[in-house]
Amino acid sequence: MAAELIESASAAAPTELREGAEELLLTRARGGEARALREIYDAYQGLVRAHLHRLLGSDSEIDDITQIVFARAFGAIDRFRGGSTIATWLYRITANTTHNLLRQRYRGARLKAALRWFDEGRGGHMSAQNMDARRQATQLLQGLHPDLREVFVLYHHEGLTLHEIAAILEKPVSTIGDRLGRARRRLHALIEGAR
Repeated sequence: MAAELIESASAAAPTELREGAEELLLTRARGGEARALREIYDAYQGLVRAHLHRLLGSDSEIDDITQIVFARAFGAIDRFRGGSTIATWLYRITANTTHNLLRQRYRGARLKAALRWFDEGRGGHMSAQNMDARRQATQLLQGLHPDLREVFVLYHHEGLTLHEIAAILEKPVSTIGDRLGRARRRLHALIEGAR
């Protein structure tokens, strides 16, 4: 499958780029030549957009995500050593960007579903069912060790990144990631035990 994508990328790239001009174009782009960056964008934006469409379907953010992919690529162009084609490199950046986006969307949806009662409770208009859900969620959170609960709430409720939490708590990012994973596993076990 990956080989087919790379072949289709090569087929989609202009002939002059396939025949060895990539290195010259990259040299110009690394030198800060805006026209070279524009040529890369013009040559490959269709490929990136098509790949995003295959990964995300008809998504209203494809134009924005395409811009993000190229911003990341151009920001890292000095580190691209040409070990692969530009198309392969852009596929990799597109895949990583899409993976991060989907992970954010999944976390966001899961967070909204799991902790909706936070927002509903602020308005003071909670039904008995919502009050019960809030009480249960609070009890589950109280079942976590305070260090785990703190990381879980900062990450899921406050929407902070692992790096931000690490800075706040003055702990290594790896420690924060470990605590978040342990908090999730513990909550899962508590939920399963409550059923």
